[in-house]
Amino acid sequence: MLNTPRAVRTALLTLVTLLLAGFVSIGTAPSAQAADVYRYWAYFTVKDGAFVAQQTGPAGADPKDGDIEGYRYAAPANFEKPNLPRADLGEVTFDAVCGDKTAEAGQKRVAVLLDFGVDSDAADGETPPEPEALCAVVDEKANGLQTLQAVAPEVRTQKSSFGPLVCGISGYPATGCADVKAPQGSPADGPAVEFTGLAGEESASPGSSDSDTSAASDSDSDDDSNAPLLIGLAVLVVAIVAGGVVLQRRNASS
Repeated sequence: MLNTPRAVRTALLTLVTLLLAGFVSIGTAPSAQAADVYRYWAYFTVKDGAFVAQQTGPAGADPKDGDIEGYRYAAPANFEKPNLPRADLGEVTFDAVCGDKTAEAGQKRVAVLLDFGVDSDAADGETPPEPEALCAVVDEKANGLQTLQAVAPEVRTQKSSFGPLVCGISGYPATGCADVKAPQGSPADGPAVEFTGLAGEESASPGSSDSDTSAASDSDSDDDSNAPLLIGLAVLVVAIVAGGVVLQRRNASS
């Protein structure tokens, strides 16, 4: 007849052995290695007031008149969520970027936002330029890459099976093409930063009306400072002439 207590002890021992084996296998299993993090230019368009990652490269995109295109250089902490351009889209609007530009027949205006990223994402020895907001006035058939090239100098690209890859914009970074590893990824979310190039920004230039106005003001100031001296000299001349007349009359009567 089955010894019940012994059977129970045997079952418990077997269960404990299996559990211990499970813990050991879990503890000694090699941990999955994190995916490598690379720095690259991500490409976006603005839809309904928000940045949306493009499903194609800029060479395969067809921006329309009034569109906003965005580029951000970063090493994303999550490759499925590329870092967004750090623009406040309530302030950096199409009108703020292209409001002072006009397009002729057969042309279109596209706002292009360039965010060169943060210092921690910079390649060795390089410093990210300040973010820019540029207005491209291009042929209405221009694709996204042609639109970018119209406003940004030194756009480096590299051939790929998906079309030209954007490797550098305005010479940044100077080398590499999405193949530079980063020690760690940058958080996707960050505070908005200022973008240069918005319409209505004041820009001083040599020989501008401001300098002319300043020169005119200096001249007026000099004239004002000399006025008391000129008045004094005039009074002195009148006094001398009057004195001469009086002296001449006295001499004539004597």
